[in-house]
This record gives sequence, C-alpha cells and structure tokens, in this order.
Amino acid sequence: MFRTVRRIRQQRAIARAEGHEGPRRIYSWIHVFRGEANARIPTDAGKLAGDMVQGLYSCVGKSHSYNGVQVVPGVNAMIMSEGGLKQTAYDPATGVATVGASVSVRELKEFLLTHDRRLINSGNYMAQTVVGALATGTHGFGERGVMADAVVALTFLDGEGRPITLKRGDADFPYVALSFGTIAPIIELQIETVPIESFISTSHINRLSKLRELQQGTIASNWAVLPYTDPEDPVMMLHTLAPSHAAPRKANVRKGGGLLAPFANWIIGRYQWLDKWIPPMRRPLQRLLNKLNIVRRDQIETDPRDMDYLYDPTPGLVSDRPPNILRGCFSTTFTGYNLAFFVPLEKAPAVVKFIMREADDLRDLGFYLKGIISVRELTGTTPLVFGANHREPVAAIDLFADPRDYAWLERLQRLVLQYEPTARPHFGKSALMPEFRDSLGQAELARLMDIHRTHYPQKSLMFSERVRAFLDVGRPLAGHAAADSGLIN
Repeated sequence: MFRTVRRIRQQRAIARAEGHEGPRRIYSWIHVFRGEANARIPTDAGKLAGDMVQGLYSCVGKSHSYNGVQVVPGVNAMIMSEGGLKQTAYDPATGVATVGASVSVRELKEFLLTHDRRLINSGNYMAQTVVGALATGTHGFGERGVMADAVVALTFLDGEGRPITLKRGDADFPYVALSFGTIAPIIELQIETVPIESFISTSHINRLSKLRELQQGTIASNWAVLPYTDPEDPVMMLHTLAPSHAAPRKANVRKGGGLLAPFANWIIGRYQWLDKWIPPMRRPLQRLLNKLNIVRRDQIETDPRDMDYLYDPTPGLVSDRPPNILRGCFSTTFTGYNLAFFVPLEKAPAVVKFIMREADDLRDLGFYLKGIISVRELTGTTPLVFGANHREPVAAIDLFADPRDYAWLERLQRLVLQYEPTARPHFGKSALMPEFRDSLGQAELARLMDIHRTHYPQKSLMFSERVRAFLDVGRPLAGHAAADSGLIN
C-alpha cells in the first residue's frame, strides 16, 4: 500500500511539473530511464536555438521512444512535447503533411482525418511525439512498416542554432531520417500520407504451426504466443489484414473447450485483466487454454477513420472501448515493461520458441514473462540505413515483464543475440548493447557519427549513457554514478 501511495504522489508531482522550466526529474516510458535535468521548454524555434548555444543539451519527447535514447542526467533537457512547435499543414496537391516537433502522434492523426488522410503506418502509442517516434524507428505493421520510411524532408538545428534541411536524395538523408537521437533537435518534418480506407481484419486463436497457412492472401500480420503453452506448438493469436475489396468473407469460428468451453470463453474475454491483476494465475491459465485446444476466428471490416491503427470496426481509439483479447491482446505495453528487437522474418517462430524455453527455465528464480510474446512482421525493406528492415524483411519481437524484472528481459535479448547476430535494435525499446554494432554496420555507424560531428563540433548534443556505450563515443558524464563515484577517470 505504501508503495502505491508513493507512486501516486510521484505521478502527481510529475504532472504538476509539466509545462514548467527548471530542475525536474525526467522520466522515460515506465521509468526505466530517468534522471535529474534542467528542463527547457522550446516555445518556438528561436528560443530553442538560444537555449542550445548556452550549453550541453538533450531532446526529450513524450513518454515512449525518444526518451529511451535521450534522457541524460545533469544536462539541459529540451522537453519538445511541451513546447510550441505545434505547426501542422497539409498539401492536397502532393499528399504531404508538415508537422512540428511538439506535435504528438494522436494530434497529427486527428489533423489528417480532417483531410480524409492517414499515415502510411504508425505504432499505436498516441502520446509520443511524431519526431521522437520517427527518429527511433517506431513501427506499425503492414505496408512500409517503419514510420520514418514516410519522411520526405526534415529540418533540424545544428550546434549554433542554424536550421539545416535535408530531403530524399540528399546523401545524408538516409542516415538522419532515422538517427535514434544522434541528430537533434529536428524541428519539422514533411511526411507522406495516404487516403483513409477500410480493411478486412481477421483475428485468430490457433497454433503457431498454422501461422503461414492462415496468412495466405493477407497483406500484413501481427501475431503473439502465450509463453507458457506447448513449447513445440504454442497457442498463437494472429491478426491479419487484407484489402477490403479483395478479401473473401469468412464466417466466425468457435471450436474447442468441450464442456469447459464457457469457462474458456470467460478466461479469453478477461485475459488482460487476469494477467495484469492476478500474476500467479498467468501460467496455470495458459496451461489450461493449451489443454482445451481453443480455436477462434473473428473477421470484421475496419472503420476507415480508425485512429490507432489497431484496425477496429469503429472510429477513434481502442482505449475508448472495452478490451477484447482477439483485438486488444497486442496492447499489453501499458501493463508492464517492454523490450523489443528485430530478427530475420523467417527465423521469428524459432526465436519465439527459444525465448519460451529460456523464460520457463527461470521460473524457479521468480521470473515470469507477462501475458504474451508479440511479433509484428515488417515484410518490406526500407532505404533508411538504421531502419530495422534496411537489409531484409524482419519481425519485431516484443517481450513484456514487470518493471522490476527488466534485467531478465535484457538477459533474454542477449541470449538471442548470441545465436542470431543479425538481430537489430528497436532504438526506443531495446537494451542497446555493443553487440548490435555489427548487425547495424560499423562503417554505417562511423558515417553517422561523422555527420553528427559535422553539425555539432561544439559537442553540445548529449546522448544517454546507453547510447554512449553503444556508439563508443566517450566516458560517462558528470551526474552519472560511474563518473561521480570516481570509477571512471
């Protein structure tokens, strides 16, 4: 109880601090990255430029991806999400939208709907800034899955506060458009958009062995497994999309469970709630569902004005509606710590089975994965050098656990890297490790740092300690335990 009261007080203190400059405790998404910083709020590009030239700085977005690489204790934190860079515009002749650095993903989507347009793709976390989401490789699933792939042009400020604009075709553009915070602050983006449209969305509960069969005729797939079901052929929840005009309509399916089918349906309908509030029941409930051999299929036509791209039959946000395991099981991001990385697409089922076995072996130490292992398939490729699917189609694997179990997720990620060295990081959610350098390309990382030094010779842009170690660009800063304790000279 005391922990709950303390957490509520901390959250209220953070809320009261929003919108105010000065010393603040800066938190990233679910508090994994945090630190004391001097908050600066860029009311406009002029103030931002003026603040930058006064000393060391980092740029912080809102709660999700940007913060994972940019929370830097002891330096000025430019709180982009609270600033005044709120410009939005749409050009009907080109279908290109212009968006400022303080605009959230939700605000941009709401603006685009007034023009009957949508983003080509996006993650479904609405509060993060558009710039932060794109800079760190946030992805949805489906056509051109990495959000930053839609960037047409961008403008950022260099170390002296001067605006620099890059466009597609410029030599540095493929590096800067997705640069995980090493090029900042980006103050404006131009982004491709497409007309709103409906899809046929089909959700399944089945077995992983049926994955490729059930994907036939679809254009996008998002799937998840229950980690404490059969390790040889686990229970899978699959969500696919198909063009509304081309997809054959199929009847809903309800099979399995026998006499316990009503109880199984009760569990399925309340699975998210049970997983969140009764963690000890997680494994036995999954074992029960595995034995009941449940099969489900649920098909709908999505609303063209669906806003969070979870492909719902009604407009707006899924958070405005009751949870449904067939449609909402991919939203456990909000109930636990999340770590994500990318592996080659065809290796995803084997990687998931490997993680299941390794996680189950840790049960005697008190560790449990939360809910699901989620997989989003990015079947195309991107020209952006640090995009997850730059070299080949990939699958984004998301692991969930309670925040106190973060270290176990890092261990599982490291084990995957040991056997699959081509795995690539999600810059907002991976534990950034030196092992990722080879898969990203040592020469490509060196090129990025050359671009960085060209625009920031004053060394005014600071990285989080994770990024500094990952890029091997210097010792920890003052304000970090390793530096202040004298461990690092």
